[in-house]
Amino acid sequence: MIEDIFYDCLCNMDIYEKEDFEKNVTYSRWCTGERPIPKEILSFYDNTGFDSILNNIRNDVIPNLINVSATRELLLELVTDSINVIGTEKADEFSQITDDAELITALIRYAILNDHASKHTLLSPDLSDILLSNKLPSVNRHFIGRKDELKTIGKALQEHNPVFVIGTAGMGKSELAKTYAKKNEKKYTNIIHMFYDGDLKKCIAHMEFDDDTADMSDDMLFDKHMRILKKLHSDSLIIIDNFNVLPKEDAFFKKFIKLNCKIVFTSRCNISQYETVKVSEMNTDTELVELFYKHCPSAKDSEDVIKEIIQTVGCHTLTVCLAALSLTASGMEPEELLAELKTCGLNIASGEDVELYKDNDFTDGLMIEHLRKLLQLGKLSDQQLYILRNLSLLPVSGVLKNHFKNWMNLEKLVDVNYLIKYGFINEDTDNKKISLHPLLQEVIAIETLPTVTTCQTLLNSLHLICLAHGLELRKPEHIISSLISVSERIVVDDGAFFLLFLQDMFPYLDKYFVLHYLPNVTERISYVMDEFQIDSPCDKALLLDYKAECFLLKKDYGNAVKKREKAISILEKLHTKDSDIRTANLLSNLYNNLSNTYLLMKRGTEAAKALRTAFDIRMEYAHLGLTETHDSLQQMMNLINMLLLTKDVDNAKIVLEQYESLVLERLSDTSLDYGICKLSRGIIDMMEGKPTPAEMNLLTAENIIGNAVGTDNDYMKTTYKYLNNLYARWKKPEKAIEYRDKFLGVKQRISRSE
Repeated sequence: MIEDIFYDCLCNMDIYEKEDFEKNVTYSRWCTGERPIPKEILSFYDNTGFDSILNNIRNDVIPNLINVSATRELLLELVTDSINVIGTEKADEFSQITDDAELITALIRYAILNDHASKHTLLSPDLSDILLSNKLPSVNRHFIGRKDELKTIGKALQEHNPVFVIGTAGMGKSELAKTYAKKNEKKYTNIIHMFYDGDLKKCIAHMEFDDDTADMSDDMLFDKHMRILKKLHSDSLIIIDNFNVLPKEDAFFKKFIKLNCKIVFTSRCNISQYETVKVSEMNTDTELVELFYKHCPSAKDSEDVIKEIIQTVGCHTLTVCLAALSLTASGMEPEELLAELKTCGLNIASGEDVELYKDNDFTDGLMIEHLRKLLQLGKLSDQQLYILRNLSLLPVSGVLKNHFKNWMNLEKLVDVNYLIKYGFINEDTDNKKISLHPLLQEVIAIETLPTVTTCQTLLNSLHLICLAHGLELRKPEHIISSLISVSERIVVDDGAFFLLFLQDMFPYLDKYFVLHYLPNVTERISYVMDEFQIDSPCDKALLLDYKAECFLLKKDYGNAVKKREKAISILEKLHTKDSDIRTANLLSNLYNNLSNTYLLMKRGTEAAKALRTAFDIRMEYAHLGLTETHDSLQQMMNLINMLLLTKDVDNAKIVLEQYESLVLERLSDTSLDYGICKLSRGIIDMMEGKPTPAEMNLLTAENIIGNAVGTDNDYMKTTYKYLNNLYARWKKPEKAIEYRDKFLGVKQRISRSE
């Protein structure tokens, strides 16, 4: 492409004679900005004009583009993102060029003849209005010292990227990174904070932008969000907190650090291949003593004892803070606290360096024992311990404070605020979140033992959200992360209760395309059933159905069919007039899911047969209140719409035959459902290029829908839209205008009513 664009000049330059590999390296450096366009090229076109480039683009470049309109859109997006550099007037000038070849030529001319690199730093787009999450958390108001480390981070980022802030757990790495960002916030257009949860790709996918929708999978979200991050430059900063793995253990790490923005990781691991800033103990005689007094001013009269307390807890920042807060909360004298801390009976010398390990093997016994002792000395009430027990199940990245209050059915936040005041809970006021420090989370889990029985209120709240999963519009990442965290951390002492929780968690995650975690839920369900010897037919059939869904994720349709057929065979033995509602509902759902599997295999006839069976079962048990007829028909119509969206017309026609048959059998040919059926037939006729039957079906739909529910509704709006499209394509402009006006009229009336 480069040679096509600059052919008239390049063919006379030495570079044209070089080996392809060498040329490709050179061209790539021009494109990325690592090397400027050679002066020979600039002067050649400055003297001869750009008509030859225009002709080359029109004749050689554009014919080889896969999607010209998409290329134009991306180029204009680059222009918009560069307004701070090129100015609004120049950006408007570019956007008004309608000819694609002329636009590309104008952009190339402007780019190569204007040396922005020597005058400006390329600026990132401001994400503040569209990024709904990952804002910088609140900085600890008691942060002191670390001036040298703050300067070192700034200098390291000038010369290196990425930079790792490393050190022992609880030494203040996260606070240091946040404080650096806060002190330098005017320097950065964007500051993005991500709490690492084991996978960088998932961290990116789980960011929330204002135009994300609930029907987007993790892969779709990742691709969309990554395109935005690739637009960031050195005036933007990303902090990846809690990156407690070695870089080689995250498959996406090497690609992630190729982003053009500045990146800071905090990690407990010893990192050798990247630039690091080591966070070690603060000065015992000055900084740590001052930190202690910040949290416990009354201790200033006992300086020698305070210094000994600091030495006893190994100069560990988090433990020093908690020791000071515990001294205030407990009402003890400093000498009493020192004596209690010295009873921690591990033979580790005071001040000994804590060895760093990767992942979760970092913990040092003495540190944990001190934290446990401080938790015990806090003299917390049963209610406060209850709050900590439940919070220890939730993500370390934090949960919304108000959500936690609602999930726990707390009337007031007095006890939560007390725990925040005395350092057991972290509060991020900027993002309205609360969380536990990872070390404290471990200690609290050990001390309070969160079980299904003791945390039932929290589980019931999350379970209810799963059951009401149709109520959310946007992908609820905070709920998803909470469900996953609880399922992994809780101690199961009530198998039946927890099994039901997991069984309803699976479809919730499936609805929001959290597909990567579905096999984990299935394994957990299987474990609970084995451990607590739960083997009812419904539970076994449901597990088989979930296993089938996991096979579908791998496109192993054969095994998915086998699992669902086996599940059906288990429940068919219970298919009698006396079947209970759960058995009947599950059997119908299994046939419905089997139908979907057949559709994926392009076996439309078998899919339609299974779908009909699913519907018949619902009708058979209608006396149980299993479902309304219209609900089942609506599910079938949703399936038809999905097939039409994917242009799978053949299977859509097969399901539509079943739908029409059921409507005429159960309702009538004047019902709204029959009108929708005719609308779908008209759409299919249009997709197959059959204007005459399409017109007949769409006009019939217009008549039936109008008589059934009037004109001011989405069904009629859709009918008008397709009739307008049909007549426009069929060269009947007067009819096209008539239905365009009808469409616009309905659209306006619906908007006003909303």
